[in-house]
Amino acid sequence: MIENREKIWDEWLISEIKFADYEASGILMGMRNFTTNRLKAARRLMKIWSSTSYAQNFNPGISMITRKNYKPSVRFNLPDKILKFPKGIKTSWAWLKGIFGSSGGLYFPKNGYYLALIISNKNILDFTKTILESTKLSWASRKNEFTLRNHEDIMTFLCNIDLTFNALEFDNTVMIRSVKNRANLQSNYEIANITRSSKAAGEQLKLCEKIIKAGILETLPDKLKSIVELRIKYPEYSLDELGQNLFPSISKSAVKYRWRKLQKIMEDNL
Repeated sequence: MIENREKIWDEWLISEIKFADYEASGILMGMRNFTTNRLKAARRLMKIWSSTSYAQNFNPGISMITRKNYKPSVRFNLPDKILKFPKGIKTSWAWLKGIFGSSGGLYFPKNGYYLALIISNKNILDFTKTILESTKLSWASRKNEFTLRNHEDIMTFLCNIDLTFNALEFDNTVMIRSVKNRANLQSNYEIANITRSSKAAGEQLKLCEKIIKAGILETLPDKLKSIVELRIKYPEYSLDELGQNLFPSISKSAVKYRWRKLQKIMEDNL
C-alpha cells in the first residue's frame, strides 16, 4: 500500500526526466539554503543534473553535514542566479515535481489523507501560490503550507508529476479505507442495536417479575399476558422477534405499545 512512504520516493527517483532545468530549480527551491536531509532528493538532483543547461557552466559542490541525533544532510554549493522559474504549464509541472520531491509528501493520518508542500524558502511563497493556482486544483494554504485533500485532485497532481504508479496505489488505498470504514460503521450500528435490545429486554424482564410478584399476571388480557410469558421464555428475543412469535404476529411498534400498557397497569397497582 502507498502508506509505505518509501514507494513514492522510489518512483520519483527513477521517473522520466522532462524539462530538467525546471525540475532541478524546483528541487533546489524546495530546500532550505540548498540543504536537504532527503537523500533521495539529492540523488535525484545529481541524476538529472547532466540533462540541465546548468551542467555546461556549473558543477555543484556537495558537502555532507552530520550532527548527533539528526539525520545527515546534503548541501549544494551553487549560486542563486542559476535558478529558473517556470514559464508555462508544462514547465510548471516539472518545477512542481522538483519542489514536491524536496519539500512535499503524501500523508495518511488515522483519519483521511492529504498531500502537502511545505515551503521553507519564504521568498518563493507568493510565486508558489501562483503556480499552484494555475493547476486549477483545490489547494488550501496556511502560512508556508499548501495542501490538497480532494481525492481526484491528489490523483491529478501525482499523475502530472509522473508518479502514475503511486496515483493508482493511492486510489487503491483510499478505496480499501472506504470499505473498511463502511464495515466499521455497519458493525458499530449493529452493536448499538444489540445493546439497545439487551437493555430493553432487561427492563421488560424486570417488569415481568414485578407483575408476577404483584399477582396480577392471570388478570391481564390475553394479548398482554401472552407477551409477558413470551418474554420470560425468550429473554434474548428482540422486539421484532417477540412480535413475530405472537399469534397472530404483530409489528415492533405494536409490541412497544403493549409494553407501555403493561407499565401503566403496573404503576396503577402500586
